[in-house]
Amino acid sequence: MKKMLIAFSITFLAQTTVACAKTDWTPFLEPMLSGCSVPILTRDLPTHYKSSIVSQNVTIDPKYRMVGYDGDEITTYHLKDAVAFGHSLLKVEYQQSFEGNQLKLYFKDTKFTTLRPQFQLPEIEEKEGGYEVTRNTSKGYDIKYMGYVGLEFNNEQKSIACYGGA
Repeated sequence: MKKMLIAFSITFLAQTTVACAKTDWTPFLEPMLSGCSVPILTRDLPTHYKSSIVSQNVTIDPKYRMVGYDGDEITTYHLKDAVAFGHSLLKVEYQQSFEGNQLKLYFKDTKFTTLRPQFQLPEIEEKEGGYEVTRNTSKGYDIKYMGYVGLEFNNEQKSIACYGGA
């Protein structure tokens, strides 16, 4: 009887652990920490992350519509049981525009703001020139360098966005 109770307890604990398992998106999103390198969510997402995707939708933002271009394509993944950098992740949004892109992470609460020191400026050799940091604060940074690169921590939206383009 005692052995059966122990076996039942182990089985129950194993099932509880599996049920509470979270998908950690950190390895996929880690390039964001180094100068806001943006992994392309719609092309490069490994299969094992897809288990945390509850729904996906694609919209077109016509704000930048022009001849031969309908507007920016925004792909949103709504997530369940997902974390990134140790914080609960609710959704991930990838926006592809005519001359750039943006990856935006939405968190459960504002505790993600403690991550700001981990997000570093891009490493660019001085000899390449044309490198100008126009903003570097607790809310993010903006850099002009053969285009632009930026980081934005938004408390109201509970989000971190990395963006860049020509």
